[in-house]
Amino acid sequence: GEGMQNGVDHRHEYFNVWMSLLGLTVATVAASYLQLGILNIFIAMAIASVKAVFVCLYFMHLKYDKRVNQVVFISAFLFLFIFAGLTLSDVLFR
Repeated sequence: GEGMQNGVDHRHEYFNVWMSLLGLTVATVAASYLQLGILNIFIAMAIASVKAVFVCLYFMHLKYDKRVNQVVFISAFLFLFIFAGLTLSDVLFR
């Protein structure tokens, strides 16, 4: 039937992920009203990163895929964070 893959019904899992994403979206909106200066950017990016992980694991099926795909995907994000961190360190501390 619908949502059946590998003989397992994932609809309950998808509903939980959807509710988590909605909750994180509410948290993003709530955090936008807090006046924390430069910290607001880091909070928003942290929440967005958690949402991206949920989407990648469940809707891109990385959770049930081969381990090598997970390693490639995670290493790509690791290098993205390294490059962004090096760029920010240059821009913020001139």
